[in-house]
Amino acid sequence: MEARQVFAAGAELGEGPVWHDGSLYWVDIPNGRLHRSDAEGTALVHEANGTLSKALPCDNGGFALLLNDRIEFHDSAWNLVRSVRVLPEDSDMRLSDGTVGAGGEIWFGTMRRDMQPGGSLWRLRPIDSAPTECVTGVGMPNGIAFSPDLSTLYFVDSHEGTISSFEYDPVHHTVGQGRVLVSIDDGPPDGISVDAAGSIWVALWSQGCLRRLELDGSWSQEILLPCRNVTSCEFGGDSLQTLYITSATAALDAQQRREQPQAGSVFGITLPVGGITARKARVK
Repeated sequence: MEARQVFAAGAELGEGPVWHDGSLYWVDIPNGRLHRSDAEGTALVHEANGTLSKALPCDNGGFALLLNDRIEFHDSAWNLVRSVRVLPEDSDMRLSDGTVGAGGEIWFGTMRRDMQPGGSLWRLRPIDSAPTECVTGVGMPNGIAFSPDLSTLYFVDSHEGTISSFEYDPVHHTVGQGRVLVSIDDGPPDGISVDAAGSIWVALWSQGCLRRLELDGSWSQEILLPCRNVTSCEFGGDSLQTLYITSATAALDAQQRREQPQAGSVFGITLPVGGITARKARVK
């Protein structure tokens, strides 16, 4: 199967796609830009000061922004309503990918800016004044997603090339001991999305493809793209059966950019299986 370009973008590091109110929202991490793509094209929605790794829709109509060292909650008019510091201002770490749990709490990773190992998985509940560090010793935290029945949290470690599963308690919003579901040798896993059947779609950086991972650890399908650096994916569209895929121009030299003119764009493919409606973060 092959995905087609649906939104030309040329993003340096397109990431964090989320389907919300009939549009696809996604970020260009190092440039701090949040974009909205729909039938009208692609528009710049918000520009942050520093990195922006994810924008999660909130229950107040706005977004929670995962920035360099903190999470900011904005309303629909982009007024700041809450800010929670995660890391010291001069930290050599930054926030990475994130998702929303059963109680509207935000689960997210922190990673080293120099891409060396040393990260963690965190949780921020609506009642918390500060986040809780839940899993330590992660090489490079990346994609995070829940199973359809909210019994399992899946978490990517790009440095180790693994996807792990953690038992998730949707009542107390906690995770148990994790186990490695799969180890990947031919390209680091990046962002992930879980479909309605419970399978995990995995973006493989530098490999120009996504693969569908079954829970027995086997690969059942592959989607090819016309660029190497595939970053993440998310289901969207009217029936949540379009898998949108982000990509990057980062790490490509001049020759590679000429050979991959669609790098940094958003791609899409219609699948027989659909996705899961995104949960909204609770502001407080």
